[in-house]
Amino acid sequence: MEEMLNPHVLFVLFGIPVTKTVVSTWVVMGFLVLFSFLLTRKMRLVPTRMQNILELFVEAILHLIEDMSPGNGRKFLPLVGTLALFIGTSDVAGLVPGLKPPTSDFNTTLALALIIFFAVPFYGIKVRGWKNYLKSYFSPSPILAPFHIISEITRTFSLALRLFGNIMGEEIIIAILFLLSPLFLPLPMMLFSIFTGIIQAYIFTVLSVVYLSAAVESSGH
Repeated sequence: MEEMLNPHVLFVLFGIPVTKTVVSTWVVMGFLVLFSFLLTRKMRLVPTRMQNILELFVEAILHLIEDMSPGNGRKFLPLVGTLALFIGTSDVAGLVPGLKPPTSDFNTTLALALIIFFAVPFYGIKVRGWKNYLKSYFSPSPILAPFHIISEITRTFSLALRLFGNIMGEEIIIAILFLLSPLFLPLPMMLFSIFTGIIQAYIFTVLSVVYLSAAVESSGH
């Protein structure tokens, strides 16, 4: 429990403490970069099995965005797809011996939520122009502007806390069950971890698309 709340420092690099979470994040990033490189360097018109899996993932994210924000699928796909892939992989990283799920650290989930926090005005201004985007903060009354700002800040922390709380809670439950019955529960717990990891990545992805969609739609919708 203490390690989950206060990540263990493994070593110091250029005066900066490097925790187990950071190392696990590097491993996840390295895996995704290598996996993506190997999977995309020989794309074929007649796809292989792994290429089919990649195309299914891309199409699923694209359709999810289009269903929630028509016309913005390709615009949001790079950001949303990358987040979904990273979060899903991070959630199940704990199944690898010696690794810690990066998303069980609040610093990681807060950083992911801040990406959406800054992406919302970026896409909003890019699509609608900065004047029309800023007008949304004063609609329907200028008095509501502070509340709009507070709303964006609180939903950012909510996004971070939701992912962090669920993944950390899952880690605690699995640790307790392993202590109670280490011989009979490994496989069911592994399946449970994969299932919850995918669900949490999906929830984060959906909420991200909701916030991005609200930023780019016109005030008349």
